[in-house]
Amino acid sequence: MNKQIGMLAVLTSVLLSAAFLATPTLKVANAQANETKTIDVDGWIKTLKENHPSLASVEQAKDVQEVVVKIKAMETKEAIKDLLALHVLNDLMELKAAQEAQ
Repeated sequence: MNKQIGMLAVLTSVLLSAAFLATPTLKVANAQANETKTIDVDGWIKTLKENHPSLASVEQAKDVQEVVVKIKAMETKEAIKDLLALHVLNDLMELKAAQEAQ
């Protein structure tokens, strides 16, 4: 009898611990879902273009080829930073288009 009560106590503590650990994760996931609805896309695009002058001329996907030529002429570290910023800028422009479509 004592063995069964002990096993039940261990099982209960494991289940309560699992529920306790899962609860903050669900709150964080829900908070992230709500945050994507209020992102200031224009502000992020403006900041990216200010921090990476080679991206200032990008307004549409067709402008990317001109920027890639500029990036190829840069030093390696700076080129990598601008290339990553170009990908982020492209994603932000697609997000902006999706928000405007809604």
